[in-house]
Parts: sequence; structure tokens; C-alpha cells
Amino acid sequence: MIGAVCLVVIGLAATAPGDVGTLLAGAAVGAVVAYVVLSDPLLALLLVLAASFFRLAQREIVSTEALTPAVILLLVSLTLAIARHAKMPPKLGAVEWLMAVYLAWNILSWLLPHPVEAIEPVTGAPILVYRWIYTGVLLPFLVYVIAKSVIDDERGARWLLWTTVAMAAYSSWVSILQFHGPKSLVWPRYIVDAPNWEGRANGIFNQPVVNGVILVIGFVVCLFLASRPGVKRSVQVVLYGLAAANAYSVYLTHTRAALLALIVVLGMGILLAPGWRRGFVAFTVLGMIGVAANASSIFSSDRSDGGVGSSTEVYDRLNLMATAMRAMGEHPFVGIGLARFQFYNTDHHVAWSQDVPWDAGYAIISHENEFGIGAELGIPGVLMWLAVIVAVVWMLWRAMRELPRDTYLGSAFAFVGASAMVTMIVNGLTVDLRILDFAMILPFMFAGMVAGALERHRDDQATRRPRPGVVGGGLPTGMSLDDQQRWLDDHPAGEPARAAARPVAASPHPVR
Repeated sequence: MIGAVCLVVIGLAATAPGDVGTLLAGAAVGAVVAYVVLSDPLLALLLVLAASFFRLAQREIVSTEALTPAVILLLVSLTLAIARHAKMPPKLGAVEWLMAVYLAWNILSWLLPHPVEAIEPVTGAPILVYRWIYTGVLLPFLVYVIAKSVIDDERGARWLLWTTVAMAAYSSWVSILQFHGPKSLVWPRYIVDAPNWEGRANGIFNQPVVNGVILVIGFVVCLFLASRPGVKRSVQVVLYGLAAANAYSVYLTHTRAALLALIVVLGMGILLAPGWRRGFVAFTVLGMIGVAANASSIFSSDRSDGGVGSSTEVYDRLNLMATAMRAMGEHPFVGIGLARFQFYNTDHHVAWSQDVPWDAGYAIISHENEFGIGAELGIPGVLMWLAVIVAVVWMLWRAMRELPRDTYLGSAFAFVGASAMVTMIVNGLTVDLRILDFAMILPFMFAGMVAGALERHRDDQATRRPRPGVVGGGLPTGMSLDDQQRWLDDHPAGEPARAAARPVAASPHPVR
């Protein structure tokens, strides 16, 4: 034991000599957390979500990343839970096999030689290609599969829902204070001192698009929780207040993708949320009033003032799409190689048309998820990705149709998962999601949670449905009383089951 401790100290001193004390304190806390989460894979799954949420902020405290250790703890915790029969192994269906094929295609692209180098075009530093697979493919798919098994009851669902509310509330807090103060209450400090995008609510991710993802999903979750039967009025007031803060913070991101995602989920709520659409209608009306009152600012080209009329970003994305289409035309089968679009966009950059400035979008990564995948993984790669998305969305649609309306894990619950996935898809229109782990982990976690609920509902319906040729008590039809008694003797069961299946002579009197 003493030797193990010494090895840990030496290792910390070698990897981060200036942070040994902090790392040791963190290791002690981590040991306690590990002991807790190893006993419950649900907590381990939420730890992965929290590690992704705080991944950038934790560098303000310690440089060592917590996401990968959290993933390892999750795998160990689930394995232990399955071994002691506390959890069932995840079921693998069509969605999971499509995910496996797409993952394999990414790994193949990583291993194959490509004419385009995986290096930064300015610094010449090599790009860690495996990180693109890890954050953009493996982690989202992994949490989807594990969520199906781990979040298997109302307790687990509540844990994830309220964790999402807490994260969205924190994002609203730092976003609003960034603009309206007091800024001294904002942490981490880079939000106000070194924002990646000036004049926009970057949130804890220092990225307005990802900030918009948690805010939009948190908005829907707040409306869902506030509309559940039996919720106290005081809790409802708090949840509706948080929903309003989330919606306003989405506006503060001054990001068109985040605003579009909010508009889409509001429309979905009005059309597809029977029984609790009132909140969506109310916020839609309030939003329209707010837009009408600030139309001059919102439709201006000043992004720092919330304007959506700027053409600069549109030109960037048009040229990026044109360059991606050129890459798909030149390398249709295997693409230019994973994580190589930025380098390709430096040497082979093209303009969308003569009306678009040529230098718009030059030498940057893809800002459209599917075009980036198609350029780097070829047409088969983007088709595999689209197959995964279509399969997940279809599953969510079936869940909304099949799950009952009068249960907590019912159709309204499925709508929350669908809105999370739609939020991710909409934001993928303006960014490459593969490098934004949280923007993919949370939606896929919600989708996996709903997929598990749908599977259990279908299994429950199948066990309740009588088999052909067998009556409700378990007796085959078309048998005499003596044959039925002999069948019972040959197929022993518990006394309650036998009593329920006792043969009863037909009444000689017709039923009138």
C-alpha cells in the first residue's frame, strides 16, 4: 500500500510537478468519489456528464483531465453491477450495430494513409486524430448504450433530469451575470476575462453553441418537470423561472443556431406535447413580444447586440460547404482522412460563388457537421452517420407514439429526449459537433434513456399478451376437462398459478 502511494506521488510529480499538492488533494477526493460511483453505475454515468460539463473549467484548478478516468469508472461500475445482477446488460439492436459500423469506419480512416496530413496548418503541430473518435463518436455512442441499461426506472430518470436542470441553471447564471453583473460572481473567470467570442454568452464551455445546447435542453426539461402531476406550486414557480432564464440566456448567446434550436423545440412542444403544451405556447407568445419590441437590434448585423443579420458567418459556411463538396468529389470513398479538413481547407479552399468573398472561412475547421464528416470520411462515412441519426430519431418518434401518456416515463418523457436530439441536430448545422463532446454526450444520453424505456415497455407488453392457442390462465384451448387436468399435472407451477388455471366445466345454461 505504501509502495502504491509512493508510485502515485512520483507519477504526479513527473507529469505535473507544479500541481503535486493540488493533485494529491484531488486524488483523495477522487478516491472517495470513485468508491461511491463504483457502487452505482447511475452515479458513474452522471459523473461522466459532469466531467464533460466542467472539462474546461477544471483546468482553472488542475491540469489533469477528469473525463477519461470518469469513463473508466463508468465501465467498471457497470461491469460490477451486471456481475452482481443489479443491472441487466444493454441490449444491442439495429441502432447499436449502425453505431458500431460508423465507429469502425472512423477507426479505419485513422489507420489508413491519406494524401492530406493531420497537422495544424499554421503551427505544423500534429493533430491528435484519436480525440476526434473519442469525443465525437465513442463517448456519445457509449453513453447511449449504457443509459439504456443504467437509467431503468423513474429514480434514474429524475437524477438525470434534475442534473440537467442544475447545469442549465448554472449556465444561465454565468451567462446573465456576464452581461448584467456583478461579474465578480462569475466562475470560471475566463468567461468574463478571456471569452473566445466577445459580446456573446459563452458559458462554462467558452463556446456559445455548446452553451446554447444545455440552455435549450434545460428549458425543455424545466417545462417537463413543472408540468408533472403532484408538483408543488413553489417548485413549479422555480422551474418556470429557470425556464425563462434559460430562454433569455439563449438570446444572450447571440448565436443563430441556438436561437433556431429554441424556436424548433417551441414549435415541437406546441404540436407534439399534448397535456403540457401550455408552457410552450406561453413562452412562444412572450418570445414574439420580445422580438417585436427589439426588432431593430435582433435583425441588425451587429452580433454583439444580438443581431442575426450579419452575412460574414453565412459566407464562411458557404465557402466551407463548397470546399467540403470539393473534397467529397475528389475523395468520394474514404475522404481526405479524419481531422484533416482544416489542412485541406488551406491548400484547396474554394468559394461558393463569385458573390462570396474567397477568403471567407479560409483555413478553419468545418462549421457544418455533416459536410465535415463527408469531406473527411467520404460519402459512405456520412451515410453511416446519417443512418445512425435517422435510426435514433425514428426510435424517439416510436417512443412518443407507443409509450403511455399517464406515466412518468411515458410519451412526454420521450418528447424530452426527442427535443434534446433535435437540439443537437440543429446546432450541427453551424458547427462540427465532433470536437464538442458535451454537445453530443447529453443528447445521446437522453436518447439512450428513452430507448431503454421503450424497450422495457415493449417487453412488458409482450409478456402480457397471451400466446396463440393458450387461454389467459395458461391452459391450451380445445381440450377436455380430463386432458386439461393431465396437462396441469405434467406442467407443474406454483399454487397461485395452478389455482388460476383450474379447469372449469362449461355451464349448461346459455348466457343471456
